[in-house]
Amino acid sequence: MSNSSIYDQRYLGDYRERLSGYEIARWEALEHFITRILKLGWARKVLDYGAGSGLHVGLWEKTFPGAELHFCDISQVAMEKFKNKYPRHADSYYLVRGNQPAGEHNAFDVVVSVEVMEHVDDLDFYLSEIERLLKPGGYFVWTTPCANPFSIEHIYSALTGGIVQTGEGYRKWIWEDPTHLRRLRSSEIAQLLRQKGFSDVRFRFRSHFFSFVATYLPTNRAQRLRNRMMVLDYLLFRRLPNGASMIGGAKKISA
Repeated sequence: MSNSSIYDQRYLGDYRERLSGYEIARWEALEHFITRILKLGWARKVLDYGAGSGLHVGLWEKTFPGAELHFCDISQVAMEKFKNKYPRHADSYYLVRGNQPAGEHNAFDVVVSVEVMEHVDDLDFYLSEIERLLKPGGYFVWTTPCANPFSIEHIYSALTGGIVQTGEGYRKWIWEDPTHLRRLRSSEIAQLLRQKGFSDVRFRFRSHFFSFVATYLPTNRAQRLRNRMMVLDYLLFRRLPNGASMIGGAKKISA
């Protein structure tokens, strides 16, 4: 089954339809990272690469006020759901075909890509496409699971024999979503991006301790407490590299 077929099947259900738990924590961390650390409120043309059915539309409208927002994904079903939910952005959603999103060279001030890097078949091509789409001086912002040593997930996976090598020479945790093809270390991403022509590579980290504890709380009566606990990791420990999830930003070197 192709990746697009897999995600079409998922989006026929309620896949990534609403914010809760990890998604709330990620949303708040992205807002802080984009507005307080990278300070990208100046952006006038933004692409959400891997937008799905639009989980983060409200975040981009808030963090990029006045910007022209564009969206793309490989799933036809996700695109149709998006257009029904957000008709104001319906004409700015593109279906990714052949792993290549629509868009001219040097078209966007910012490309954001939330939980996509671990899924793409060809990581090198994905990064090259993002570099192609960005204007000189534009920013790539992403989130992805993190393979840095000594996160709780890393320790658990190492002790249980749950880390396997990928054909690319990276690794992944065997208990993860089977569509995760790799889990990268922040140093590996920084090296890849510098090779593609990026500079000013910066990271913050999530999912240290409180996120792990929150997964053991009941999902009904303690849902609000779970959500707030997952946010705490970023608020308290975002500079510690042993998070199980990362947020990153990098600037395309001016031509």
